[in-house]
Formats: sequence, C-alpha cells, structure tokens
Amino acid sequence: MALANSIDELEHQSDRLWDVVVIGSGYGAGVCAARLAEAGASVCVLERGREFSVSAGAPFPSTLSELGSNVQIDGAPFRREHRLGLFNFHVASDLDVLVGCGLGGTSLINANVSIKPSGRVFGAPAWPNAIREDAAEGRLDRYYDRARRVLDPAPYPKTWQTPRKLAVMEAHGGSRCDVNVHFGPERENSIGVPQRPCNNCGDCVTGCNFEAKKTLCFTYLPLAKAFGAKIFTQCDVDHIEKREGFYVVYYQRLTTGKEPVDASRKVMARAVVVGAGVMGSTALLLRSRELGLPVSSALGGRVSGNGDAIAFAYDCDSVLDSVGRGAAVDRDHPIGATVLGIIDQRGGTARLEDDIVVEEGAFPSAMAALLRIVVGGIAAYSGTETEHGFRHWFRERLAEERDLFGDPEGGALNRTLMFLMVGHDGADGLIELDRHRQATIKWDLLKRRKVFTVENQLARTMSMKLGGMFVKDPLNTPMFLNNLISVHPLGGCPMGDDGAAGVVDGAGRVFSDDGKVHRGLYVADGSIIPTSLGVNPLWTISALAERIAENIARDLGFEPRAAVRLPVGVHIHP
Repeated sequence: MALANSIDELEHQSDRLWDVVVIGSGYGAGVCAARLAEAGASVCVLERGREFSVSAGAPFPSTLSELGSNVQIDGAPFRREHRLGLFNFHVASDLDVLVGCGLGGTSLINANVSIKPSGRVFGAPAWPNAIREDAAEGRLDRYYDRARRVLDPAPYPKTWQTPRKLAVMEAHGGSRCDVNVHFGPERENSIGVPQRPCNNCGDCVTGCNFEAKKTLCFTYLPLAKAFGAKIFTQCDVDHIEKREGFYVVYYQRLTTGKEPVDASRKVMARAVVVGAGVMGSTALLLRSRELGLPVSSALGGRVSGNGDAIAFAYDCDSVLDSVGRGAAVDRDHPIGATVLGIIDQRGGTARLEDDIVVEEGAFPSAMAALLRIVVGGIAAYSGTETEHGFRHWFRERLAEERDLFGDPEGGALNRTLMFLMVGHDGADGLIELDRHRQATIKWDLLKRRKVFTVENQLARTMSMKLGGMFVKDPLNTPMFLNNLISVHPLGGCPMGDDGAAGVVDGAGRVFSDDGKVHRGLYVADGSIIPTSLGVNPLWTISALAERIAENIARDLGFEPRAAVRLPVGVHIHP
C-alpha cells in the first residue's frame, strides 16, 4: 500500500481551505504532519520527490547506473536539472551539501544515527531563551523521549555476530550507537507498521530495499496517514503568498523532474509549516520574500555544516568487511547497517568547539566497483603511510591487486575503514539564491576552523592503530577543488528571540520584517537550528518538531496529542 495519495485528488480540491499545508516530508515536516493530523487538523503534505516503495514496485537504486540516474545537482558549473533525483547535491564554492529527495526526505539515504547533543550545546546564546530554559530545566527531554518512542533507535544486537568494522571500533575505545534500523525479530516496528529485520547488507545510504530501515515512511508518515493527512508527492513548492486570514502555496506538478519551472498551481491553508530542509526551506522563504512576503533580515544566516568531514584508514592490516553487499548477503561476514560504532570525544575538553564524534561507515555496494578505483587513486595521491617495512608494503600491493583483478573480499577497499566525523564549525555561513533561484552557501572562513584539524588527528591515530594509510577528507584536496561536503546542514532559518536575531521564534513562528510573527506561518526542520550540534541531528530535529507541532496545534485551536502507535484497527503497509 502506498502512502501517497493521487495528485488528481489535490487538484480536484483546488478551492479547499486546509487547516495546514506541510511542505516537505523529512524529520521536521513528517513529525508535524503526524501530530497535527492526530490533533484533528486537516493536513495536506506536499513533497517534491517521488515515493520509493519496494512493496509497491518502486525500489531504491541498486546499481551504479541507477544511482547515476537519481542524481540532481544544483549550482554552477556542474548543474544537473532533475528535481526528482533521490540524491540532491548542492554544489558551491565553499561547502557542498547532500540531501535526500523523496517521500521521507533525507531519512531515505542517511546513516540512521540517533544521538542527543551535549547539554552545553543548548547553552549557546544563539538559542532563544525559551529553548535554553527548557533544555536547562529538563523540559526539552520529554520531546526527545516522544520522538524516541516513535523512531525507536537501538544499537546493533549483541546476540548477533559482530561485524568486523564494528569490532575494531569497540577494540579501540568505541561503542555501539543507536540507529533507526529494525533489528527484529518482531514483524512490526514500534508504531505497528510491518518491517523486516536488518539483513546486514550495509546499503543504508542508497536506500533500504529490504524494508528494515526506520525511515519516516515507516514511522511518522504512516501515523500522519492513519490520522487522515493527505500526502502528495512530485509537488515542487516555489513560494508562499500571505492573504487576509490564509496562505496560498504555489507549486508545480512534476512528471519527469526536468520540466521548466512553472509553479502555477496553488493550494490554500489557514497555516503553513515549511519543512523542506535547510536548502529547500531557506530558498523557498527567500523566493517568497522577493515576491512580497515580509521576512526577517536574518533569513539565510547562521548556517552550519555541523563540522562534517570524512577520512579513511585505507588498506588496513585486516579485512574489515566494510563494503556493502546488496542482495548478495554473506551471513558469515555481516556488514551491519552503514554505521554501527562511534568514538565519542565530547565532554573531555573545556571548549565545546573541541568536542567531536567519529563514526565508522560502510561503502554502498552499488558504488563498490567504482570506489575501488577512486579511493585507491585518492590514497595514492594524498594518503600518508602510518606503517613501513617491506612486508607491509608487499601486503598493501597484493590487496590493491586483488581489487583490480576481481578478488574484492581481500582487497584494499574491504580493508578500509571510513570515518564519518561531526563537530562544531562556528555556524556562521550564509545561504543566498543563485541565478537559478536555488540555495547556495557562501562561507569563506569555513576551511580555517580548528575542528577539521582535530578530526583529522583522531582519524590519523586510528589509521595508525589499524595499520592503514591515512587519507584525509578527499574532497578537501586540490583534486576536488578543496571543497568540504556536509550531509548534516543546519541553519538558514535560525531560531532567535526576535527578528533581529532569528527567522523564527522558539515556537517555530516566522518573524516578519517588523519584528512581529506571522500568525499561521512556521518552519520546522534543520534550518531552525542556530548552532552546530556536534552530532547527527535527526533526533534533535524530531524533538524540536514535536515541540513546534504542539504549539501549532494550540495556535489553531486543537488539542495536542502524542500517539506512538497506529490507531486500533488501522493497518498500513508502506
């Protein structure tokens, strides 16, 4: 059963006044859609991307060719117009961003990690007083708890065979992290939706074709649908117009994703929740402001890449089973989910800016053949040996030969540990509109941040312990124009106590240019977070969205609720 409704249903009701239109379907938007529908509001969800569903015959890409046809790139000179592509790259001169495009947003292609930021993150002055006080007095915890009960993250089971890439992390000071993956053995997940237990294929970041990943399509979005929300995909929202007592949302119906922009269709609502992600929400409000919607001058500011960086311990002494297997799962050599282990370096320093976490990651199977060549080339170009001697040199050359000549199990890539690192980068980037009216990041100070040096030092130490060649972030080299990339962008519509400091208040309400808030206009996604978090942000985004949804329901005259399972008698099979 598909979650999305027919677009014809929406167009046949073009004169309807909805209680709420939710733009997007990621962690912020999905949470709000569920909670507002549950409270009794009529909810219309507009998602730009497609619905991916294995059971409905629309699986995620599983080959290199299919991955390539699902790529969209915003930003010159590498622009690739494909607004329905699952992998949406935003290319800029300082920081590139990768986000997911589809029903469920980036939850479709993330590494699933649920982790709460350090308590001192919320002490930063950039947060509005209401959030700082709720965090300090423990009131914010109830929203984290509420989101956790739905997302139901868990560590890799100790009763299962431990994957080798996780074992080496645990052997060197790491621990198991909570991930939004269904490890079973139950046939239903926490909210009552059927899911299968993880098959250890390691392909989380290209989309789970085994229906084990707890994306929003298996959590909040089924809740939204069960309580009456209407979900429409392939609807690209361009801008919002405010009228007396209601809002008009202008969108374009997409068929191929390559049509010229023509947002002539519209839907009307008493309230609008903008949840299109950092790049999408900020661009949408920037376009709306250009067309007359008054919005705070802080729009576009306080952008963070969350200190994201990657590095490799290439061609280590032992096989790590770090390459995904797709459908060819080997039960004797499990990969696990993409990320299973974490080294948490927070709280050990006086400065928040020095706090980092390092997670291990698996290479997706669909890209394995290409990555064996690319990662090997990057290592040869910019890698640093951490171990010397003829025996070590010979072992490395033999592993590289295996990658090239068809014996990948013992090859160099399968002996490589990928480090996914998160920290604090100052959150002082800026989003602007490019000539295509899409979001682009300007941030010339980013590469000077200390966080990247600290992250690389830890990755180098780990590489030395594993006998691997240390390869720093390959994108931050002349080969790739010295760019960084973030998969955890934050900010652009930051929270603040007033319109001079932020775009939204502590309840997610959008500030006008006169300092007052727009009644009925909200933002709920990663764009409202005014600082780096230093950890994967999905749990925090969900918790803040739970809080915002509660406030929206009250603003609209509804009674907030917080179900954690589908209503009795309702069965949804995404």
